[in-house]
Amino acid sequence: MADHIHTIPVLDALREPKNCAFCVMHENLEKAAVNFIMSPAYMEDDVRRATNEIGFCRHHLAQMYEEQNRLGLALMLHTHLLKLNADIEKLAKRSAPAPFFGKDTSGPIAKLMNHLQGVDVGCYVCNRVNTTFDRYIDTYFHLLNKGGEEARLIKNQNGYCLNHFIALLEHAVNMGRGKREAFIEEILPTQQKMMQNLAEDLEHFTIKFDHRNAELPWNNAKDALLRAVAALGGEK
Repeated sequence: MADHIHTIPVLDALREPKNCAFCVMHENLEKAAVNFIMSPAYMEDDVRRATNEIGFCRHHLAQMYEEQNRLGLALMLHTHLLKLNADIEKLAKRSAPAPFFGKDTSGPIAKLMNHLQGVDVGCYVCNRVNTTFDRYIDTYFHLLNKGGEEARLIKNQNGYCLNHFIALLEHAVNMGRGKREAFIEEILPTQQKMMQNLAEDLEHFTIKFDHRNAELPWNNAKDALLRAVAALGGEK
């Protein structure tokens, strides 16, 4: 594992002060995925076939637009729209419209409606990020079980955002009973402490808005609202 391609980014993120390590990993993967798709890679046949079929979620469309490669984005969206229009054309030619609105959520109209609404249809960038991110979680647990300096680094974490804390608990379900219980006993007190401290800092943040408390020191509360938003899964 020392030379594994996923070890270095995981360890680098675990060394980040204050931040949820998995948020750092995810953000880095997102940047890399957006940079990839906005590079000449979008002209490769296999990449274009995938983007035509899957498309992009609202979040990553906005990120791609900000990359300033307007021609590349236009080319990808043009062929993706051609694919969507062909799907709509097929629906228009169906002789029996009633099944469109039945209980079959896997039917063509359901898939199209979900796509237009951004529901459970996937996204090329999301898929690329999630594939590697799942391996990062596997690497995290491998390093923890391995022991040594890497395991101590994990045990010294200050906690995680709620989304990634839940992801870790879900992953722990697949561990053996003894390891699962040991991990939960290890992570829960740390997470509780982080959340309690955050609640106290947020309360102090609100108290500072009272003019009578203008002379009170901020302590750790100055960025409490930003940290609370991040801890609860909000975007920066």
